[in-house]
Amino acid sequence: MPGEIFLPGQTKIRPGVYVRTTNTGSPPAASVPQGIVAVLFTASWGPLATVQTLEGGVEEVESLYISGGTIETPKEVFRGNALRVLAFRLGTGGAKATVTLNDGATTPVNIVKVDAKYVGTVGNQIKITVRDSLSETGKREILVYQDTTLRERFTYTAGAYEAQALVDAVANSNWITASKLAVGDGSLATVTNQALTGGSDPTVSGTEYSAGLTAVEALEFNVLVTDSESAAIHATVQTYVDRVRNEGKRTLGVVGEPTSVALATRITNSKAFNDAAIVYAGNGFKSANGNIEGYKAAARVAGMVASGAITDSLTHTVVSGGTDIVGALTNAEVEQAINSGMLVFTFNASKQVQIEYGINTLVTPAADQDAGWKKIRRVRTRDFLIDSIVRTWDPLIGKVNNTPDGRATLIAAGQGIINEMISIGALLGGTIIEDPAKPAAGDSAWFVVNVDDVDSAEKLYITFGFRFSPAA
Repeated sequence: MPGEIFLPGQTKIRPGVYVRTTNTGSPPAASVPQGIVAVLFTASWGPLATVQTLEGGVEEVESLYISGGTIETPKEVFRGNALRVLAFRLGTGGAKATVTLNDGATTPVNIVKVDAKYVGTVGNQIKITVRDSLSETGKREILVYQDTTLRERFTYTAGAYEAQALVDAVANSNWITASKLAVGDGSLATVTNQALTGGSDPTVSGTEYSAGLTAVEALEFNVLVTDSESAAIHATVQTYVDRVRNEGKRTLGVVGEPTSVALATRITNSKAFNDAAIVYAGNGFKSANGNIEGYKAAARVAGMVASGAITDSLTHTVVSGGTDIVGALTNAEVEQAINSGMLVFTFNASKQVQIEYGINTLVTPAADQDAGWKKIRRVRTRDFLIDSIVRTWDPLIGKVNNTPDGRATLIAAGQGIINEMISIGALLGGTIIEDPAKPAAGDSAWFVVNVDDVDSAEKLYITFGFRFSPAA
């Protein structure tokens, strides 16, 4: 039949017209998700040692993790306008608060065990009431309170199978779980504001931080922050970030120390990182949520870094909700901090809290680094370019020939990404070519990308000329 498909290299037996179709354009550029922060923290409630994807802001954090520990960490990340948080509640062990319910026999028997849904001291705030329904004949209900606030109400059928009926009724509770212990006489005794007791928080050590880092590693995120102000954990974070970047996961880490640590020590610690992938928050600010310094300041910065466009700089960015500086620095101290790779908060000319300079901790670039690697904006731009080309090319591995035409397809895709970044103001210009020093051979090909990335106008110099009177 005319128009039959042929495969490359195929010779047909019958005379005729044979066709095949190809893509003469460039493959679509792969997307690189932005605005995602991985957060390791502690709490007195919520899923333990498992990653939860949150997109509902501070309210979702409070709904899932309630209170305790360092829950302000993910909340500050959201206040920094992150779009998504990969939340990991740290810890092992701990205990769930619990209570047992009796049947209605003259000699009561424990027939149902009610546990808090999660380990932690928040479980000790739970109280339950079991009673006849006030609105439905033949029904009973269990009311779940957090202190004096009614959180949930479940209705079940009264009678000889109340234990199992209650267990089934609370199966989807956000606060409790229940298990049947015995049959008893089939009924449940009425209880009023019966408290759950024995809840305790899990323990946290360096091992738990390592477990958290492992848990988030396979997931997509742009920035990592933890609740720790420990130098040992900060070193673990740096080692982790550097390793995963070397393995192709271009993420940044943000750490912070409180102003109770001597400024000289903070400056020394910041300088010691000397790492384009690590940002160090060296002081803090006040807000309606208290003093935001140390790990809280790091969390706010992490959210701001992740949420900004790749063409945005944090330099002189006003901090939402900031009312004052915690650990205010003199002009000389600010300059010393900058020279040590420390990100600090200052006032702008309108007395608003701002980030002074959007820098990371790189102080002394390596031989293969230029000074652009000291700036958060430029690191993010460079990471975005690398990721965009890599993700666009990766599906083409094994799908294009290692010929001039095949390599031209790859170059066209890469140049398209560069051109798009030029159009949005991320790059001034750039090219991708085959490496003239390494000709393609076998299944290998080498390419060179040369670009000029854009910085922000951050240091403006004005010369004012004045004269006492105009010349005669």
